[in-house]
Amino acid sequence: MRVPELRPRASYDVESIVTYVSFVLGAPRAAEDWYAAFKEALSLLCAQPELGCELSDERLVLSGRRTYLVGKYRVFYSYDAEALTVWRVLHVTQDIDDYAIVDLCD
Repeated sequence: MRVPELRPRASYDVESIVTYVSFVLGAPRAAEDWYAAFKEALSLLCAQPELGCELSDERLVLSGRRTYLVGKYRVFYSYDAEALTVWRVLHVTQDIDDYAIVDLCD
């Protein structure tokens, strides 16, 4: 079975989401619920990685990137036989600009 691996930027994204929802929005329970849903989604994607939609963007040098929604956040990932690699986690209203895309390629 695949194991989930978060790239440094994805770890920062997740930490930022939980902090923002919990402290800025003042909704610690919502932050806990989202984090639990995120962990559940990773388990599901490790078992069935094809559930996410293929991401096609001509700016991506590498192919095989996929995306999956967890609440209002889009998880960008790739996978192989051993691991499911999470590259970014972004709110659906955030632009997928060059800065976000470049982190999907390293």
